[in-house]
Amino acid sequence: MSESNVMKTPKVDKLTVHIGVGESGDNLNKAENILNTIAHQQGVRTKAKKTLLAFHIKKHEPIGCKVTLRGELAENFLRTSLGIIENQLKESQFDKTGNFSFGIEEHTDFPEMKYDPNIGIYGMDITVSLVRPGYRVSRRRIQKQKVPNIHKLTKQDAIAYVKDAYGVEVLA
Repeated sequence: MSESNVMKTPKVDKLTVHIGVGESGDNLNKAENILNTIAHQQGVRTKAKKTLLAFHIKKHEPIGCKVTLRGELAENFLRTSLGIIENQLKESQFDKTGNFSFGIEEHTDFPEMKYDPNIGIYGMDITVSLVRPGYRVSRRRIQKQKVPNIHKLTKQDAIAYVKDAYGVEVLA
């Protein structure tokens, strides 16, 4: 990774926090409230893609909630979340395009959350998308272009960035 070329320096594009409950109703409402408190942003409900009779889930039934964070809010949330998992990630948690995901087992690990027996304990999945400046050319509406292979983010680039920027230890 070249430090002199600002176009090669990765950055956090977005961070998605997802809580899967598996059912609608009171548990989903509790999970939404937890997510809103932790992320400081209103979440949206996620719906089941297909019917699973074994789990009593119907197609299009709300079964979870998620929130997408960008900018400074995403950076701060990522620092807090990595602190909860003791700044350790596995190499297998990174994909080939430089994104990574990890889970947090208990929402009570966040500083602003306290355990409440009426609510219970909810875990969450956190997915981080990394990009380099210039990726917008592949997403824009007018004069859309392909991002050259030399500019695309790789697994090794993402690992190096997370180590440098957040002090994360990546285990094999």
